[in-house]
Amino acid sequence: MKKYLMTGVAALTFAATFTSCSKAGDLYDEGKVEEQKIASVTEKYDDAFIKAFGQPAANQDWGFGSRQLPASFGSGTRTAQTNGNQWGTNEDNGKYKNYPAPAAITGTELEKVLAVFNQKGATSYEPLVHWENYFVQQVYTGPNGWKMNELASVTDMTVKQWWPLEYQHTGTYTDDIINNFNAGTCTAWDGCMLMWYSSTEDFSFKTSQSGGQRIYGHWRMEEIDGNYYVGFDHEAWRQAPANANEEDKRDYIYNDWIVKIVPGYGETIPDPDPDPKTYNVRIICEDLMASASSDFDFNDVVFDVTYVENVNKTNITIKAAGGTIPLYIEGREVHKLFQDAYPNAGIVLPADGVKGSMINTHASGGVEVDDVSLPLDGIIAPKDIKITINNGGTTIPLKAEVGQPAAKIAVDPSFQWLDERVDITKTCPDFPTFVKNGDINWY
Repeated sequence: MKKYLMTGVAALTFAATFTSCSKAGDLYDEGKVEEQKIASVTEKYDDAFIKAFGQPAANQDWGFGSRQLPASFGSGTRTAQTNGNQWGTNEDNGKYKNYPAPAAITGTELEKVLAVFNQKGATSYEPLVHWENYFVQQVYTGPNGWKMNELASVTDMTVKQWWPLEYQHTGTYTDDIINNFNAGTCTAWDGCMLMWYSSTEDFSFKTSQSGGQRIYGHWRMEEIDGNYYVGFDHEAWRQAPANANEEDKRDYIYNDWIVKIVPGYGETIPDPDPDPKTYNVRIICEDLMASASSDFDFNDVVFDVTYVENVNKTNITIKAAGGTIPLYIEGREVHKLFQDAYPNAGIVLPADGVKGSMINTHASGGVEVDDVSLPLDGIIAPKDIKITINNGGTTIPLKAEVGQPAAKIAVDPSFQWLDERVDITKTCPDFPTFVKNGDINWY
């Protein structure tokens, strides 16, 4: 985690030598080079798209406009209770009754906690307590805390039935975001959040480096004077060999972010929902590698997005990955997700000079397996789900701008994605007409 800088005479000498033989405008600008590469790849794809299907209609929204997520699906969360002013009261129909907030962290307490967590520790400790309802309280933010975007507990608790409310353990673990714990700070209610029907079995954090990847397992729980604390050790990886600035190695000192966990007691009476509504959409994508000499099959990644009303989750089910280069959904590489789910299927990961396996597209030499689930914390509208490729170390987003050639299209979940290298016009001959008139039904 050390940073090395040139200082003093050496730095000045280098700067003088460099500027003496270069004009200011000739200096290498890595950001500009990346922008130019992104523009080059995108322009080639756009030209090929227009040559194949014609210029899109000015109002063509690629199915996303007619499939906007209803506003009612963007509210509600079951785990982090943000109404701290109601803890320990009878307000809000008793929802937070008898949940007194923890006492503030004292200077003496902080000193004792740092004395423990500033020492180098093991990779990770097992949980010392097993709570479902508890407070998370901010204690300390270390030098790398600002890089850690959010904390989450990791739990397999899910609703079994809505009325009367009953939860169950499923064995499939997802993240319960600890709301308002971002950038190494807590911004609400004196640094506390109430978690309920959650877990203290495991924790995770996101890092602003490594493309916003979520990191599991770099935590350590300690009991100090009868209280329990969790410390986190920051780590970040390179997204590509060239991105050395994204790398941050672990030091096994769990003081980058420290929180206190305090048991919550009392009743919880969540709003019953005997028949929750759901919303579904399928998204089909091209990875920008299609050209005038190749077919557009829109199966480089195919995934369904499902939302449950008043549940603060975006549930993705990846159906197919026909592309052979690295492709990410919200920072998670799809070939790796399939490989993790089906380790014995012979799935090859894409890398420099290595093509990844084509998955579930009936490709010659491809792989056929079941779906992969990717639950995401929070509500992300279908069009806003971040889909990117890695082309030679450059991250490029797949877009669907109104009136422009699209690399992703929203369709009904009933749409059957195409087999490998089957041009979309062969199966859906009305697609070129749809490009010029988004009002027609093209499949």
